[in-house]
Formats: sequence, C-alpha cells, structure tokens
Amino acid sequence: MSHLEERMETDLNYIRDWLWKLGEDIESALRNAKKILLLRDPDQAYDVILGDHPINRRSRECDRLCHTFIARYLPGAGALREMASTIRINVTLERMGDYAVTICREAMQLTEPLPEKFSIRIDALADDAIEILSEARLAFREGNAERAIALMHAAKRMEGRMDSFYEELFAADDRLDGTTMMVIFVVFNMFKRVADQAKNICDQTVYAVRGVAKLPKVYQILFLDQRDSGIGQLAAAIGRKNFPDAAEFTVATPGGSDPVSDALRDFLISTGLPDENLQSEPLEALEHDLSGYIVLISVNGEVPDYVKKVPFHSSALNWSLPDDADLAQQYRHLRNQITGLVTLLAGDQSEKT
Repeated sequence: MSHLEERMETDLNYIRDWLWKLGEDIESALRNAKKILLLRDPDQAYDVILGDHPINRRSRECDRLCHTFIARYLPGAGALREMASTIRINVTLERMGDYAVTICREAMQLTEPLPEKFSIRIDALADDAIEILSEARLAFREGNAERAIALMHAAKRMEGRMDSFYEELFAADDRLDGTTMMVIFVVFNMFKRVADQAKNICDQTVYAVRGVAKLPKVYQILFLDQRDSGIGQLAAAIGRKNFPDAAEFTVATPGGSDPVSDALRDFLISTGLPDENLQSEPLEALEHDLSGYIVLISVNGEVPDYVKKVPFHSSALNWSLPDDADLAQQYRHLRNQITGLVTLLAGDQSEKT
C-alpha cells in the first residue's frame, strides 16, 4: 500500500469514527429524552436541549471532513459512495438530535404525568425505534447491506403497528386536556420519525455497499370483492401480469376464500394472464392487519361495505364497471384503471424497462 493510500485509509477511518461517535451522542440524547418525558425533570431536560449545540457543531465538522476528503483524494467509486452516504447520514442524525430537543420541550409542557396507558405505549415505541436506529448505524459501519434491508422491513412492520395508537389517542379525546393530548401526539410522532430516519440510514447503507441508489418500492394493493364475482381476481391477474415488480395484488372476499370460476380461468388463459394463486383471501383473516396495504380498492360496492375503518396510512378507492360488461370489457376497463393507479404510485413503468 502506497503512502497516499495509507493516508487515505487513515482519514477514512477517522471520519467513520467521527460519525459513529456522533450517532452515539444522539442515541444517548434520545434515551435521555424518553426518561425526561416520564420524570419531567427540568434540569435533565435543559441538559439535553443545550447539549444539542455541540452535537450540531460536530455534525458541521463531519460535513467538512467529508467534503475535504473528496476534494483531497478524488476517491474511486466505493469510497466516493461511502462519503456521499456519510454526508446524508450525518444530516439524518442531526435531525434526530432535534427530535430529542423537541421531546424534552414537550415534556416541560406537562403539569402531570402522562396517563399510564399512553406512557407504556410511548416507552415501548421509543425502545423499538432507538433499537432499530442502533442496528442501522451498526449495519452502515460494518457495510452489511443484507442487515440493512432486514431492518427496513422491521421498521415498516413497526410503522404498521403504530396506526392503532392514533385511534386510541383520538378515542381518548374527551378524557385528555388539550396540552396533554398535543404532547402525546408530538412525542409519538418524533419517535416514529426516528424509525423513519433509521430506514434512511439503511437505504444509504445499501447504496454505499451495492451502489443501488434506493431499493425499488413494491406497493401493496388489496382488491375487495364479493364472492363468486371474479372481478377482483381478474383485476389481480391484470396487475400481476403488467406490473410484477411495482406492486403486489391481493384479493379479499367476505365469508371465506373464493376459488376462480371455470369461465374466468378460461378467459385468463386465453388472454395470457396468470391464473395461479388467484383464490381470494378470506376478508376476516385480513381485516385486523390491513395497514400494510397502501390502497384498498372495492371493485364491487364501496370500501365501507367491507372495512369499518380505513387504516391511517392507507387510501380507499371505489371502482365501478360499466353495467352488463362482459369479461373482455371488464378486462379493458380494469387494465386502464390499474395502469393509471400504478403510474400514479410508481411512475411510468414503461420507461423503466
């Protein structure tokens, strides 16, 4: 190894250690903010708030170190990607330091302890979010793209579990004063953002290691239909044929699974559409875990006919077909609607092939 390469590796390790220490300080601030929410100790709160100033200075220094490294060494692809990711992660960490400050300031607005029900939920959420952050930072430091991808999925599942919290909070509206309710909402959102930012760190890990700017997003779409209708199954077949990489399509019907009719199967085969795995799911088995679907689409009636409440992060659409349309007409109509929806969500797929 040449003298220049040794010096470059030394500077690279110095930046890695700097970023690691910055992340440790921010994790510590978040953990302290969680404690302050319960203890409402002003001395500890203002220690965290004022301690954000040196964190901001260290973040600015990290940014300077990265840009100096790039200008000095003009690094190759691997090191250049790592520096670009480090710059973005540095910004992400600095924002999370701001979240800790916000949590402390909100805690100082409380005159009484949080209701136990919400205190327990926030405490558990905070622990999960900080743990994912810690693991995401470690994945970046070790260059472990596989671990980063697994953590992104874990963060997504955690986000789905959060939806019920909003329902509980709004249901308690008449039992909470305005200040307490606002504090709970803001603090909950701050810890939720910690998990979101941890996903961003995972994205940057995959980019630094594999050169993939961002993992393509696969959108979960659920068709709601009546038994023996076949419209939902036809829609799912169209989606799976035309957009296999952009979305996953599921069909649900009330009252149990619904096999594909012989007439529909013959039509699917004649048009080259996939006919396997199209048996609809029992709606009763899915209705307690609908938060993973970005769109719920009723192809027979309206969404409220099937689902009592649309999840917080989902959207609901009602699609109607022309009266007395045969299978060919249903196919053309659904194909246009599905194409429009997927283009809206994921962009023009024809430009990506």
